[in-house]
Amino acid sequence: MVGVLAAWMLWSAESRAQQGFEPRMPVKRYFDDTRTLLPPKSTVRIRNPRGNISVRIVPRPDVFITATRHAAPGPPVRAEEVIIEELPQQLNITTDPPDTTTGVDLEVLVPEQTYLRLMSEIGTLRVEGLPAGLIATAYHGNIELCLPPEADADVTWTSVHGRVRAEVPLRQFGTPDDRALHGQMGRGGAILVAQADRGDVVATALPPENSARERPVLHRPATATVEEPVSAAEGSDVVLETTLVVLNAVVTTPNGAPIRGLQLEDVVVLEDGEPQDITYFGTLETPFNLVLLLDLSGSTREKLAVIRRAALGFLATLRPEDRMAIVTFSDTARLLCPLTNDRRKLRERIDEIRRPEGGTNFYDALAGTMNSVLREVRGERNAVVLVTDGMDNVLPPGGPDYGSVTTYEELRRLAQECDAMLLPIYLDTEAEVVERYGARARLGYAIARNQLRELAALTGGRLFYAKTVEDLEDCYAAVAAELRAVYSFGYYPKQAQRDGRFRRIHVKVRREGAVVRTRQGYVMPK
Repeated sequence: MVGVLAAWMLWSAESRAQQGFEPRMPVKRYFDDTRTLLPPKSTVRIRNPRGNISVRIVPRPDVFITATRHAAPGPPVRAEEVIIEELPQQLNITTDPPDTTTGVDLEVLVPEQTYLRLMSEIGTLRVEGLPAGLIATAYHGNIELCLPPEADADVTWTSVHGRVRAEVPLRQFGTPDDRALHGQMGRGGAILVAQADRGDVVATALPPENSARERPVLHRPATATVEEPVSAAEGSDVVLETTLVVLNAVVTTPNGAPIRGLQLEDVVVLEDGEPQDITYFGTLETPFNLVLLLDLSGSTREKLAVIRRAALGFLATLRPEDRMAIVTFSDTARLLCPLTNDRRKLRERIDEIRRPEGGTNFYDALAGTMNSVLREVRGERNAVVLVTDGMDNVLPPGGPDYGSVTTYEELRRLAQECDAMLLPIYLDTEAEVVERYGARARLGYAIARNQLRELAALTGGRLFYAKTVEDLEDCYAAVAAELRAVYSFGYYPKQAQRDGRFRRIHVKVRREGAVVRTRQGYVMPK
């Protein structure tokens, strides 16, 4: 029987934002529910004399380790067989299985820009992706390098008694030798050293990203008039389709009260420090397009009656000319109702919300909303109200092979390029999930809160908190008040060249004590 232990080790996003990385004293611990800070460009050293080491480079800020018995059947891997040592800018992983059992195989996911040092006496060493640097030493086993064909690296690969074989594009230096290879991939860069004694060194091209996980689809219900599903990643990223830049800005007094009666001459918009000529001015009375994005996964499944009642209450706060769409999601996002001001239809769709099955693909659902539901109304006053805990299944205690296809980095870029204001209502389900999955889940919640806060800030929104589902009604009331303090401005950039560059925006209001919140900027398409 194979025993599996898994541990998440990554830095807290909240701590990183507040205090940055700090030097720490060496810490040694056994392989259990371990977490550790791992600054960028750190070194991960793995010594596993009696087993295999497989390392995969992933675009995530964390380290994930799985330990299994080298030869099954065998006893489960115990915590004390894998020792983890934390040092400044370095993480050491060492195995020490008892002499009476077989060894341990390690599978390790590490962030990009990580330096690797790997050693095994009898096992195979395998690396997938391009590390910042590599020294791999194997005595009886092979060394397998699966590298991106476009990688920039300087390579030195040798085998004393085996062979060296390269199936990647590179420029070889010196006389060809099947036991030694010195060369350069691309323009050179990362130094990759592989030293085998009796085994082979084999370098192959990393295949394209697994296409088995398709981009998500935003489904419509069977009762919808449009039968074709709407792609959640339709086309490429959301970009500005015209050069008109539209800003939604919350303007309040220092104590949060809306400032009414602003005129065009009261507002100054700066793009990269240069004043712009405002050509569109929307007052507080201008209608909104709102998308209500409801997370129906996890512990909320048992409280759908409260969720429906709160959503109906939010609908009642909207003005007759405001339009609303409804999207629900668990592992699949569904468009229950497209944008409409038909209150009867919206109430019917809310009443039809049913308990779903599956996990939480939050990133996919929000990306689908921005790419599909809001694509046709760009340039108008748009907002997305998100009711979620933000715990996409890629976050601990999940993992890279779970959850959304959309990465957080892709979602962040979409939010930055979209003109919709994001207003997350953080629904606190942490206690229930931690009770079920253990302390590892706390790390995921810290990341989720930080991500929701960042998405709101990027778009000029604000993060709201609901301790329980029963608190949603109060949060909806606060969101409605927030929307009543929103002005809209539009301008054509004076620097009109389509250069693909991010342009920073700053809005000033000529009212004493005025507080303005809007999106931080936009990406000019090429």
